[in-house]
Amino acid sequence: MEDPGSRDPASSVRVTDRRHRFEADAPEATDTAEPAPRYPSLVAELKERALLAESKLAEALNLLRRREAEADDFRARLRREMERRSRTEMESWLRELLEVLDSLDRGISAASPSGPPVLRDGLSKVRDQFLAILSRHGVQPMALIGTTFDPHLAEAVALSPTAAPEDDSTVLEELRPGYILGGQVLRPAQVRVARSSIGTVSDPGSGKAPANEA
Repeated sequence: MEDPGSRDPASSVRVTDRRHRFEADAPEATDTAEPAPRYPSLVAELKERALLAESKLAEALNLLRRREAEADDFRARLRREMERRSRTEMESWLRELLEVLDSLDRGISAASPSGPPVLRDGLSKVRDQFLAILSRHGVQPMALIGTTFDPHLAEAVALSPTAAPEDDSTVLEELRPGYILGGQVLRPAQVRVARSSIGTVSDPGSGKAPANEA
């Protein structure tokens, strides 16, 4: 029997590892694109709700802006309507006061020069005070004598013939004074107009109120 210790070391059994090496044989990854994130169903639902809430908020803000614009337009129309009504009422009230001023003018004209001067002077002072109060409210008398007749400013209630053609349609006398308010005619004057035998009362003028007398 052969002694195991007498075997040649060179003839010992060799074992070769033939197992497949996955690490060495695996191909290098060439796709570097990151996969799309996947949200859990709860997160996706919350995201959808947030987008819907943002959309509804934008619609609500747009509706609010439209309502605010409509409210501004309504307030502007209401303010203009109130101003128009206020001006109409004020003009009506001022015209009634002008009737009182006309009575003062007639009283001053009717006062006898030979009578007591205190009456005439008293009426003149009241008239001047009346005019001062009206002036503070923007009412000014027209100065039409010597100007060309303008039907926008006055009513021709009397005509006087004239031989001079250049005097045709000239205002000769104010039978009832006219007044303006804020550049607009408050009450037209009643005037006597010159009329040439070869002409007629002129057509309407510019419609602008003349300058007041100093």
